[in-house]
Amino acid sequence: MERPDWDTRYREGFYDGAVQPHKLLTEWCSNLPPGGRVVDIAMGNGRDLLFLAEKGFACYGLERSQEALRIAGHTAHDRRLFLSVVKGDALHLPFKEDSFDGLFVFYFLERKIMADLVGLLRPGGILIYETFLKKQNAFDRQRNPEYLLDDAELIGLFQGLEIVLYEEGIFRYDGKQRAVARYVGRKR
Repeated sequence: MERPDWDTRYREGFYDGAVQPHKLLTEWCSNLPPGGRVVDIAMGNGRDLLFLAEKGFACYGLERSQEALRIAGHTAHDRRLFLSVVKGDALHLPFKEDSFDGLFVFYFLERKIMADLVGLLRPGGILIYETFLKKQNAFDRQRNPEYLLDDAELIGLFQGLEIVLYEEGIFRYDGKQRAVARYVGRKR
């Protein structure tokens, strides 16, 4: 399968409806230390960072799409919020180990970096992760199975974290069925 052109998708409005923070983040952000440092990997238009910036967190993000970064920057400016963002590929994480109190990833999967993600967290830091299972392809457009999870796969990908929440199944979001795995872990 061909890799999507992320800049084109953002320019053409493919993600225009994605303005609210992810539900899993809103449910678990109270477990982050107030004012703590958080990072969003594959941050897209920044909706999760904007939500946390409004709550006083120091927000960092990584995104490969220049267009998504432009949208996030424009929105942050309009709302008088500050985000520190980096244009880059998640395969080359530009952040120091033990730097963050919270890390989140939504609908992005790169198995090669899972240990690196855990390394970015400070002891006690929270990782929040949600992405599609392979069975999502039965519900809507075809996605590359290389970037979809097998059943029960996500729970074994993060070594060194205490599992706080793990669930997978078919959930309803905005009237659509989504086959996802949801994970929250705390670094020991």
